Amino acid sequence: MADGADRRGGVRRIGADEARVLLAIAEAATPAGRHVRAPDARTVDAVEAVLERFGPSADRAWLAALQALDLAAVPLSGARLSSLPLAARMGTLARLAQGVATHGLVRGVTAPLKLAQVIAADPPESLGARVGLSALPVVDERPRWHERMLDAREMSDGETLEADVVIVGSGAGGGPVARALASEGYAVVVLEEGGYFSRGDFSGRAWERGLAMQRQRALVGNTFIAMPTGVTVGGSTTINSGTCLRTPADVLRRWRFEDGLTGLDPEVMEPYFAKVEAALEVGVPSASVLGGSARVVARGASALGWSHGPLARNAPGCDGQGLCCFGCPTGAKSSTNVSYLPAAMRAGAVLAHHCRVEEVLLAGGRAVGVLGRAVGGGARIRVLAKTVVLSGGTIGTPLMLLRQGLANRSGQVGRNLTVHPASNAWADFDERIAGWEGIPQSYGVDEFTSEGIRFEGAFVPLDVAAATVSSVGPAWTDFVDRFDHLACFGFMVAESSRGRVSLGPDRSALLTYRMNDVDRRKILRGHGLLARLLLAGGAREVHMGVRGWERLRSEREVERFEREAPSSVAAHQLELAAFHPLGSCRMGADPSRSVVGPTHETHDVPGLFVVDGSCVNGPLGVNPQVTIMALAERASGFIARSADSASRPQPRRAPPPPRDAQVEFTETMGGRCQMLSSGRDVAASFTVRAAAGDGASLLRSLLREGAVLALDGAAIIEGLALRSPCEGTLTLRPLRRVGTLVYDLRFAGDDGVEYVLHGEKSVRLATVLSGMTTLVTEVARAADGVPVARGTLRFALGDVLPWLTTWRVRGRASVLG
Repeated sequence: MADGADRRGGVRRIGADEARVLLAIAEAATPAGRHVRAPDARTVDAVEAVLERFGPSADRAWLAALQALDLAAVPLSGARLSSLPLAARMGTLARLAQGVATHGLVRGVTAPLKLAQVIAADPPESLGARVGLSALPVVDERPRWHERMLDAREMSDGETLEADVVIVGSGAGGGPVARALASEGYAVVVLEEGGYFSRGDFSGRAWERGLAMQRQRALVGNTFIAMPTGVTVGGSTTINSGTCLRTPADVLRRWRFEDGLTGLDPEVMEPYFAKVEAALEVGVPSASVLGGSARVVARGASALGWSHGPLARNAPGCDGQGLCCFGCPTGAKSSTNVSYLPAAMRAGAVLAHHCRVEEVLLAGGRAVGVLGRAVGGGARIRVLAKTVVLSGGTIGTPLMLLRQGLANRSGQVGRNLTVHPASNAWADFDERIAGWEGIPQSYGVDEFTSEGIRFEGAFVPLDVAAATVSSVGPAWTDFVDRFDHLACFGFMVAESSRGRVSLGPDRSALLTYRMNDVDRRKILRGHGLLARLLLAGGAREVHMGVRGWERLRSEREVERFEREAPSSVAAHQLELAAFHPLGSCRMGADPSRSVVGPTHETHDVPGLFVVDGSCVNGPLGVNPQVTIMALAERASGFIARSADSASRPQPRRAPPPPRDAQVEFTETMGGRCQMLSSGRDVAASFTVRAAAGDGASLLRSLLREGAVLALDGAAIIEGLALRSPCEGTLTLRPLRRVGTLVYDLRFAGDDGVEYVLHGEKSVRLATVLSGMTTLVTEVARAADGVPVARGTLRFALGDVLPWLTTWRVRGRASVLG
């Protein structure tokens, strides 16, 4: 291969010098074995193919990491890794894999090498290396509901849809809401960023399917934790294990007493759980598809006297293809893409996939629709609706709110993130396990759930396993060669650690998480118990997910691990994954401590609901899809009532000012607004007269239920309204709550179009001066509620004395509202 930057399929070809380093490291990381060939030119070609699937910049990043790993050996050996003799190269690579600073580098560089070696070697099907189904070819039918599914990439730019309810996201939250509302006759539009995959698309190797349907995220803090989430029609339900467990009663109790959520008691939630379980056809799988890992785990648990059994799942017709987390190839798993969403579309809902929602539209402070764009920078799509539901997941929903600065008066958007940190172990048996034959997560051990530790199956296909296992050198080759004799089992912990979703420098998601010492010890406790379980089941050795304790072969070694590891193993030495993110848009009765209320409507924005894992106050200690779906079924009633009570975004015309008002004053606010169509920054101001009843009546109203003052005056917005007469209202919300002053003004623009100006000022005691002098403002078209300008107007403190001179007291009148 020649040096340079030739490209094939958009990925830079690996040059001769880079190929030499690649092969030298591959020889040390993935040496030849019974089912693994010695690295050669085919390995280089396979690495290029792998990098191509990871995206246009993957090759540059990976080649830079390759050179960094090559240089990382210099402090240890005095030479580059690629120039060392093979034995020294293997030893040095193993030492780098144990290093605090270099472990991640070794994992990142060797993962594509490991995957490429498996692809290039083309292992036999006796190792579970098949591609696609092991049954008859799938005939992909196109039912009639497909006619109500749109690809946003094929829609016209600027196209507008109208609905009663628009739902952003199609997973465990959005799917049930869509079906419930469409079945009641509401016009529903569902928007999904990911693509639609039918049974015919679930082919190829598991790692390729994972890239197509999953987004790989990472939690960064005192340890690195990988976290996959679904980006496809059906969301994470399409790529999850299918396990279906109800919310534990103690969690519901916690919500009641800690969060004031009195409407979520077990007896209240019972019918919603039952409805979800019926829709998903939840049941216990047959013994024939439990798989080899379940067999040896059951044997070990019985020997130890631990409680165990098959896990309830949403796959009544499962035949054990072993690919649940990469899209069920037979359609047996009732993820929302084959259950709730088809039912919703049969009832009249419309689903548009490949549509990334960028903005929630507001009119008069109420959510009235969304703006989206086809993935890939294509068509802009607008959906106008009476009510908006965000179901983009625990990462996507807070990210959208943070980007727009919505629903975050409490400061809680993105905070309180919980996950289930999880780990696993591989165990080598003398008997053949063939763990890929059967359900990967078919079995569980619940003996230690009171400690917050739940054991569940965790098998993955060979290509994914070979790429993600931490072993390097002969240990990795032995792992591949003995794959048919390996069982895998895992566990997750209900933790007390917390993380946060925030905006990174490029406004993408930045996920931070710090594992506390309680959870670190709980993970180590889980590993010790898991090793005992697998050894009791007949394993000759257990491959641990703890650096420094990679293999345990006897009960005596387990006892030593349990005695020494808690005081010596740091969080960064744990091989972890994270699943089931929850809580980043916390639900609660107190608006100062939560983002949404008990009805799932945001405290700050009427008509804007959040129905997904982000409003589930975790952790649950169980797989959360049934919880999210049951809450979605419950939320549907509140959303329906919101849509019923809302008019199409027509901001109300203000009542005329009372002629006999006793309290009256005039104020002027000015500043800058950005015109959204052009991005131009323009001057804006308004001067209005406010009128109300007598001061005593006004004060009593404020302290009781609030008041509405009539306004009339003039608005000036450069290029839009020279000096247009305006009228409207000033709403004063009660001071006993976190209060605001809300301005709604209606005026005609120079173009003859009617516009509405909406603005809000805070009256928190802590920010009374800055809050009452700053008005966050939006100008929208009155006819359809589409924003045209946004900005900030201010009341100058220097105008306080002139403002006081405008106050008048005359004739008696009552406060409006």
